[in-house]
Amino acid sequence: MAWVTVRQATELTGKARSSLYRDMAKGRVSYRTEADGGRVVDTSELIRVYGELRQGETPERDGLRLPGETEESVSEALISEIKALREEVAGLRQEMQAMRLLEHKPETAETHPETSRRWWHWGKR
Repeated sequence: MAWVTVRQATELTGKARSSLYRDMAKGRVSYRTEADGGRVVDTSELIRVYGELRQGETPERDGLRLPGETEESVSEALISEIKALREEVAGLRQEMQAMRLLEHKPETAETHPETSRRWWHWGKR
């Protein structure tokens, strides 16, 4: 059969990675070590220990659609959501601009360096 990595073995068996390593350490699952130090397990060994392996479920789930759901309706829903988000971003930009205007404080004579007294003038009156 085929040799698979520990990650692939977790996907095929549905077991946690720690469970696989524990079973390897206890000798329940035999494995071999690759040149790079990674462990690989034979799929027949996985079947012997854990039973039938899971097959790729993703293509089956991706092919399923809700009743009445078409690509056109999905794309229309996405386009309307994008438009709503763009309107929200434009409104937030306007609010930010208004906040910047409120926070803007023109310089007064007290804060202007030419008209304020220098530190060496503080003692003189």
